[in-house]
Amino acid sequence: MKIIFLLAAFWVNVLMADTPSTAVNEGNEGYKQREIMYSVDELFEGLKKTLMQSKMNIVTVTKENGVITARGDQYNKDTITEITVSISFKPVTPTTSSVGMIASYNVMEKKANTGQVGFAGISLPIPVPLTGRYAMIGSGHINDSAWYQGFYNSLDKILFEEKMKSL
Repeated sequence: MKIIFLLAAFWVNVLMADTPSTAVNEGNEGYKQREIMYSVDELFEGLKKTLMQSKMNIVTVTKENGVITARGDQYNKDTITEITVSISFKPVTPTTSSVGMIASYNVMEKKANTGQVGFAGISLPIPVPLTGRYAMIGSGHINDSAWYQGFYNSLDKILFEEKMKSL
C-alpha cells in the first residue's frame, strides 16, 4: 500500500512539473495577485483574451508599463452594474510573470419620472413609464475572493489552451 502511494505521489509530481500552474500570494488580499508560470508576452495576450471573453471593453493598454484597464456592464431588470478592472503585470523571470488586479463597481437604478395631469384647476402627479434616467445607488470595491478566482481560472484556461496550440 505504501509503495502504491509513493508511486502515485511521484506521478502527480511528474505530471504537474509539465503543467503550467499558478501560485496565490499569501496575505490579507492575496487572492488579488499571483505569479504565473508564463512569459509576460504570453500573459499580456492571455489577459486581453480573458477580458474580451468576459465581455469587458478594454479602455487602456500600456504594455510597456504593464497596465490594462477594462470596463463592462451587467444589466438586470431595473439596475445596471458597471464593473471597472485595473490589472498590472510584470516579468519576474523570463518564464514567470506577476499579475495583480483590483476591481470596483457602480450600481445604477432606473428611475421613473412623474408628470402632471390637470383640469379644472386641479393638478395630479402621475407616474410616467420608465425612461432612460438612472441614479447611482451604490459603489465600492470588489473584495470577493471567488470573483477574482473565477477571473484567474478563466485566464489559466486561456493561457493553457494557447500553450497547447503552440506545441
